[in-house]
Amino acid sequence: MPASLMNMFLLSRTINFFVAHAYVIPVIIIIVVLIVLIATGYIYDPIVDVPSAALIGFLTYRMIYVIAKTRKRNLFTYRGKVGRAVDDIPKGKTGYVVVEGEYWVAVGLEDIKSGEEVVVEEMRDLKLFVKKKANEALV
Repeated sequence: MPASLMNMFLLSRTINFFVAHAYVIPVIIIIVVLIVLIATGYIYDPIVDVPSAALIGFLTYRMIYVIAKTRKRNLFTYRGKVGRAVDDIPKGKTGYVVVEGEYWVAVGLEDIKSGEEVVVEEMRDLKLFVKKKANEALV
């Protein structure tokens, strides 16, 4: 394999690694800070290097921690949320509901009258599948 093709292959593998990997931001920050330290001539000054290294270490730790904790979390789930029907929604038909202040197209899993409280059971594409909220009467 010619050297230029090998270099392109290695470069593409490196780029794919950084694009697909979750720790790109800390690596970029470290590189930028090192470039700034080298460009300004402060790379050998311990007064600047020690706080810079501490800041880079802390930011790297926090970013990795946050990325690891939120990686598979879906922040936009509506399952279990309570809303109110805007339209009458017959079973299996669509209508509109308001959930957390947003209007959504909803499919009724049972007959729902306008103004009734609904509970989101599922979300597919941009449609919510809703049913009536059960009345929780005190016994």
